[in-house]
Amino acid sequence: MTDATILIVDDEEDLRENLRDLLEFSGYTVMSFASGEEILERFDDYHADVVLLDIQLPGKDGLEVLREIKRKRPDLPVAMVSASSVRGVLAKAEEYGANRTIIKPYSPKEMLQMVETMLAERNG
Repeated sequence: MTDATILIVDDEEDLRENLRDLLEFSGYTVMSFASGEEILERFDDYHADVVLLDIQLPGKDGLEVLREIKRKRPDLPVAMVSASSVRGVLAKAEEYGANRTIIKPYSPKEMLQMVETMLAERNG
């Protein structure tokens, strides 16, 4: 069992809930949010260890949210989740401080490996 907390931000409810179930089953504490505004309003309420952030969100998009998260906590690992592998968008995510990117659809194994790698890198 791990004590890491993962924040998920995705407007697709089914995907968000499936990812939440996967991570909770793997022993993580998970909080999920449907929009960029929602996570930014509540971000300071949680001690997050990793954020999984969809790029395409209604309202504030994932890149805007990433910039705000990194402004508040530059050391916090953030993975950008995208349905598209458009190079410009992924390059912008890296420029703004994303630690990883993963393209939908991803396998549960890929997602778990990425989360574990990000936690290991963070913990040195």
